[in-house]
Amino acid sequence: MILYFLEPEVSGGHGEQTIYGTEENVAKEGISGKIKFLHYEFEGWLGDDLLESTPAFIVSSNLENELKKSEFKDYKLEKCLITMSDVFMELYPNKEIPSFTRFIPLGTVEVEGENFKNWSGHHFCLSSKGELVVTKKALDFLKKFSIKHCDITSLTQS
Repeated sequence: MILYFLEPEVSGGHGEQTIYGTEENVAKEGISGKIKFLHYEFEGWLGDDLLESTPAFIVSSNLENELKKSEFKDYKLEKCLITMSDVFMELYPNKEIPSFTRFIPLGTVEVEGENFKNWSGHHFCLSSKGELVVTKKALDFLKKFSIKHCDITSLTQS
């Protein structure tokens, strides 16, 4: 079995309205519990549909709509606040950004170098460090969208 470790484009970071979770949230929900509400502030954008600001991920409305129509069920989507920084507005005064939604993988996996273990069997997983790991089927689905700036590493079972 091979899984894929994805490092999506980082187009910004946590904005000042991000609400962080407690250690109790992380114990219950895993690494994604570190963030209760995500405010993603764009600094730039190269056009990808899947973006990251560890340990959170966002997907464009286009990818969100297709995910909802797909057979994948091992993720959840949450509203988030999307803003553009002053730097973004200066550099790209006419750039339009689609709406984005927070994407939370529900599976778990442990990643060590280019190996994985204790995979939960889900198509979309998070490691304890907040790394996104997907199956071949999920990767093939994501490749239908713009993920040109996403680094992809094959992982083998240890």
